[in-house]
Amino acid sequence: MSRIEQKNRERSRDNDYDFEEASYTLPPRGPSADTWLRHPEGDEALGEMREPEVYETEHRVYSAPFRYRNVKLDYWSENSAKGHEFLADLGSITIVEEQPIVEVIVVGSGCSGRNYNLIEWWNEGETLRNTRSQLVKRQRVENLNGQHPAWIQKALSKEIPDFQSLEEAVAFIERMQRIAHGMTSNYTQPGSLMSGLYENTVHFRVGDTSRPEFTAHKIVLRGGGMDYEDPFDHRNRYPADYVFRLVDVVVKKAR
Repeated sequence: MSRIEQKNRERSRDNDYDFEEASYTLPPRGPSADTWLRHPEGDEALGEMREPEVYETEHRVYSAPFRYRNVKLDYWSENSAKGHEFLADLGSITIVEEQPIVEVIVVGSGCSGRNYNLIEWWNEGETLRNTRSQLVKRQRVENLNGQHPAWIQKALSKEIPDFQSLEEAVAFIERMQRIAHGMTSNYTQPGSLMSGLYENTVHFRVGDTSRPEFTAHKIVLRGGGMDYEDPFDHRNRYPADYVFRLVDVVVKKAR
């Protein structure tokens, strides 16, 4: 078997350091390198000089219960202080505005941890398979750990109930054990027992009002959690549900 020899780089002086050699950037080489240094047609290839679009905006704020003429809900349950609970991916909030939409700010929380929010703004007749441009008109934000207090969170964080019998206390503990077992895949994954009792706030920047084909007038919101929900009985589902409480839609103000 041949012997592999390793040798560290040696410098004769401390100031003999090659910064270019230590770069993480690997620039293109060969004939294609020149096209990156300067386009063959120069900046003129970009067309006529443009001016930035300047406009004022206004906020249109929707909150639970989402009972508005221009708002549609799909696959949801509950109507309480917690808000509406939406089935992951299938559940959605659709909002249509007359004025162009430029930003959407969403406040909510997950039934589990590792949550995500998804927004789409396809024009009529457009889908991911039938888009009229190279732009994918949807965005996704992940790693949202904000979680509202479901039963297991309350059991771990609130005062101990005043049990009326030993059997009642044992049943309480056994339920905690079943949920912990299911949410951690037989105690092998961190799970979302206590990912964080916080609100999630997600800020989306959508559309391009300078070009009609990219301007958004309708947005669809979805959410979910990348962990099990109700993992110890027949209601088990994945991804977990998500609750939306407030949607702040920023539109281009009419002149």
